[in-house]
Amino acid sequence: MEPRPPRCAPAGPASVPLARLVQLVQQGQALPGLERRSIVATRGQPTASQLPRKPKPWEAAASVAPGPPPPP
Repeated sequence: MEPRPPRCAPAGPASVPLARLVQLVQQGQALPGLERRSIVATRGQPTASQLPRKPKPWEAAASVAPGPPPPP
């Protein structure tokens, strides 16, 4: 019995050669298969965090109370 070659994932419908992608980017055109997001700055005031701040490693080490000294 001959071993079969490994299966590759099927290429999606938006499979475009690299040279074509470079050309589209250089021309400022939309790339196929990508969703264009509309992100706009709000210019509003930032909201205060509701979560407590995690202690830094050196702060966490200092907050641990030392145990009793080892016996001599």
